[in-house]
Amino acid sequence: MKNYKTLAFATTMLCTVVSGLTAHAETLRYAIGFPPGGAATDGVAEFNERLKAETDLELKVYELSLLDLKETPPGVRDGMADAGYIITPYYPAEFSETNLPANMSMLATVGTPAKSSGAVMAGAMSEYIMLHCDECQQQYTAQNQIFLGAIGTPEYVQLCTTPIRSIADIKGKKMRSSMDAMGRWAESFGGTKVSLPANDIYEAMSQGVVDCTMISAPELGNLQLFDVTKYITLGLPGGSFAGVGSMNVNLDTWRGLSPEQRTSLIRLSAFNSAAITVNYYLAAAQDIEKAQGMGTEIIAPPEEMRKATEAFVAADADVIRKSFQDDYGLQNVDAKYDTIAGLIEKWKGLTAEIYDDKDAMTELLWTEVFSKLDAASYGME
Repeated sequence: MKNYKTLAFATTMLCTVVSGLTAHAETLRYAIGFPPGGAATDGVAEFNERLKAETDLELKVYELSLLDLKETPPGVRDGMADAGYIITPYYPAEFSETNLPANMSMLATVGTPAKSSGAVMAGAMSEYIMLHCDECQQQYTAQNQIFLGAIGTPEYVQLCTTPIRSIADIKGKKMRSSMDAMGRWAESFGGTKVSLPANDIYEAMSQGVVDCTMISAPELGNLQLFDVTKYITLGLPGGSFAGVGSMNVNLDTWRGLSPEQRTSLIRLSAFNSAAITVNYYLAAAQDIEKAQGMGTEIIAPPEEMRKATEAFVAADADVIRKSFQDDYGLQNVDAKYDTIAGLIEKWKGLTAEIYDDKDAMTELLWTEVFSKLDAASYGME
């Protein structure tokens, strides 16, 4: 009996140890080139809480420490991080297939304007890349990573050191742009496009390298731009920044996960996209109000600009098609453009009533997109 009790005790202890080892979460290193406390980093934190609560995975989040925004794509590719927040326009050739729909985001704020251009683009980009664009997937594979969802920022505004009150005020201004289409918009009214990584904007504005930054309002907080912004002109140029892979995973890491872990990441990545996008939407009004309280002048969008921007977007469609065909060698660009434009209109309708609700956005993204991915094959070939 004594030996039986000893064996039972040993067996119980072994089971406890094994159970503890099994229950211990596998940690993935996640890089995001924003400081703590912004719309994107807060969204990732919310995602991580769900990941830890519902799976045996968790993230070790490196906020503006392991890799900056421009370093993250090659960092994820090379395994310096297991996953990361990828800004695709920094690498126009490597992610040209994704950058095509990202450059079309101004369609979200012309015609019938979206309630949230970010929600529209998060849905349209995610659906296009994951369900309709084999070439997108091939480019991510070539960069040794897989794509698990897009986000969209609120519509782009002008953060400036000098005021933009009319079309005439754009002439001669040095305007930072992260998207080619928005850069062309500035140039069409006499501005000069300046390309800078987001992490360099603060210094560029403080030293007069740029007069204005075309960006979403929450970057006032994300990039600490409150101190260098003296004027904000709303509604210009519109659109959304949607060239983001909000949960790109290193391909070797992805293939090393169990089928159950991959299934969980697909399921919860819908929430990640929704959380960041809704956070951005809610933060826009908060940061504009905060900036106003700090003495920044808020300028309503000039009425003359609405029709001028509509005309620009219509004319720029041909420029986008030609650029991506001639400069980056994309095939079937006309058909791709039409597919993306249709998705943008589709998601205007789908998000019209739920754009500021994280759970509703998550359910919509899951139903329309993420539920259609197969963890056994996605990113595995």
